[in-house]
Amino acid sequence: MERGQDPLITFYRMLPGAPQPKRARLDAGGTLPTAAYRYCEPSRLASAFGYYIFLPTSFQVEWDGGTGGLWSFDDGDHWYPLNETAFPNSMADFDAVAPGPCKGFCPSFLTFTVDHALLQVWTGWFVRTAPGYSILVRGPANLTRPAGYEVLEGIIETDSWFGPLFTNIRFTRSDVPILFDNTRPFLQVQALNRAIYAEELQKNFAVEDAAAIPPELWKAYEKSLIDPIVRNPEQAHYAKTARRRRASEAACPWPGHTATSGHEP
Repeated sequence: MERGQDPLITFYRMLPGAPQPKRARLDAGGTLPTAAYRYCEPSRLASAFGYYIFLPTSFQVEWDGGTGGLWSFDDGDHWYPLNETAFPNSMADFDAVAPGPCKGFCPSFLTFTVDHALLQVWTGWFVRTAPGYSILVRGPANLTRPAGYEVLEGIIETDSWFGPLFTNIRFTRSDVPILFDNTRPFLQVQALNRAIYAEELQKNFAVEDAAAIPPELWKAYEKSLIDPIVRNPEQAHYAKTARRRRASEAACPWPGHTATSGHEP
């Protein structure tokens, strides 16, 4: 980001000691196979799109398979009912920085929804985006999923709604302790221009038979898949072409900016 420009997204640490968000990585946190990292541009770009969010602490949950369970934040030495709980000392920390009308309204750390057996988890952060941008909150792209739960995806319009960065998880295993490890990414947050998911745009699609493919698209198929094999054999042709194209593009993707900056994560 250039000096004087507003950020696309701003994270506000509300829980002291919460691990700082990090740019997502092209190698999916070091887990992407070497060949995929070097040659599979779609996997690289998906892996690096957005920001890793970590939990403020590690904890364990044991879901009973129905409407309850237990949780522990001290390696299983003590277990507590899984309903609604605040992060340790969070209320005092919140009230120390919140203005008068907001004092006493610190978000809960864990909230168990009995109706759907979902667990809402607060990351310890608030978030704000540039005008016209929302965030897609999801599990980390291309990282191996932790056993025992899955992250539900959601889009939050954080240019107007300001509050806790949280998500809902669904348990997939019961009656065994499930570890939530704060040393590995818990979420991936991706900024989206609101126009991208506007209903009018999403309805604008077509379905055709192969006979309807126009000649220029067959030429594109020839260039994309046949030329690199038959006429100009080149390893990772797509990856190299895509990287060259991105390197030549200077337009910045959000309002008020005129040039790209930063570095490859």
